[in-house]
Amino acid sequence: MSAPAAKTPVFHCRQCGECCQGKGGILPSPIERELIAQYLKMPVAELIRIYLEETPLGLAVKNKAAGGCIFQEDNRCRIHPVKPRICRDWPFLPAILLHENEFAAAKTACAGLAPESRHTDFLTFWLTEVI
Repeated sequence: MSAPAAKTPVFHCRQCGECCQGKGGILPSPIERELIAQYLKMPVAELIRIYLEETPLGLAVKNKAAGGCIFQEDNRCRIHPVKPRICRDWPFLPAILLHENEFAAAKTACAGLAPESRHTDFLTFWLTEVI
């Protein structure tokens, strides 16, 4: 009798950088701004001047002229150890956890999500492996 085949994980980050290609929406909290500034060895005011921009929702991380997060370099996050929570939580965001159609859309955008996985698999993975 052979051993059962290993199950493909529902999510395994491929470090492709696609999740960093979005337009805006990364709004670091004051504490996150402080941590990023410390990590980059600069005052918060300088971090704000160089890397953030004012939006109707508050200070947001700038995008590069060609698109994508200003902190992304060679598909890697320059501030990975202190990146904002929304970045750390990807792809386990509330909308994706709550709505099957959002999960389906995320699978088309994220190479780390197993294409054959179902929304229920994703929820189970989150409950057992993430939280």
